[in-house]
Amino acid sequence: MMKKFIMTLIVLVMLQTAYAEHATHNQLTLGFMPYLASQKLLKKYQPLADYLSKELHAEVVISVAKDYKSHLEQTGRDELDISFLGGSPYVVITEKYGPKPLLVRYEFNNIPHFRSVFFTRNNSKINSISDLKGKKVVFGSKKSTLSTQVPYFMLMQAGLTSDDLSLSHLNNHENVIISTLLGEYDAGASSEEVFKESESKGLRAIAYSPYLSTHVFVTSSKMDKKLQTKIKNALLKLNKEPQGLNVLKSIGPSLTGFVNVNDSDYNLLRGILEKVLPELEK
Repeated sequence: MMKKFIMTLIVLVMLQTAYAEHATHNQLTLGFMPYLASQKLLKKYQPLADYLSKELHAEVVISVAKDYKSHLEQTGRDELDISFLGGSPYVVITEKYGPKPLLVRYEFNNIPHFRSVFFTRNNSKINSISDLKGKKVVFGSKKSTLSTQVPYFMLMQAGLTSDDLSLSHLNNHENVIISTLLGEYDAGASSEEVFKESESKGLRAIAYSPYLSTHVFVTSSKMDKKLQTKIKNALLKLNKEPQGLNVLKSIGPSLTGFVNVNDSDYNLLRGILEKVLPELEK
């Protein structure tokens, strides 16, 4: 029995070591949900992947899932080395698969929180959420934190439900912006980050959500802790590196860096999701 136990222990250690050596010396996957079109995500994040490749002495390859569900499953099953998550996917994954090692959260304009925004075209007569009654409104994926779940909470706070308007869903924030600009919908909702990039094209905000912790990087639970720390430190110091500003601006013009994150940072969002998810699942 003792010999069998020792052999099992050796095998487990070898497997863990093999994973760590693979991650350290060969290739790391940096995975994303398709909150924007794949080509746009690749363009935004390739400078970050190049920076991490240099810092970690391993090729960092970007992977964009075909949909939100696939990305959540890949992250939950530890099939991605590094994974980008919105706030809601992070909460859902930890509930279903258990805790994931947290790396950093995003900081825009020196604030590590984000908002959803309802918007319409400049020439629209819509000025508030209550004006959306009877209108055609578009959200993003039903699994998106900032383009569906938080906006739906805002509707609920205003005394509206999906029965009070014509609500549609598209597969990413960018399509929500474009379809609203083209007049296919009277109003839409997305993250403030994506909205700000297109605001000057003819959009204006009509309502903002409370500030929430959302964008976060996590790692596979199988990853060696030393490598986790190395990745985290590389991200935390990025805004102090010579090339750091260019890397950050590639991701978003108002991204100022990455900061430390704790699971408790998502408690406010958990409270919102408890109210919203049952309604969206009807």
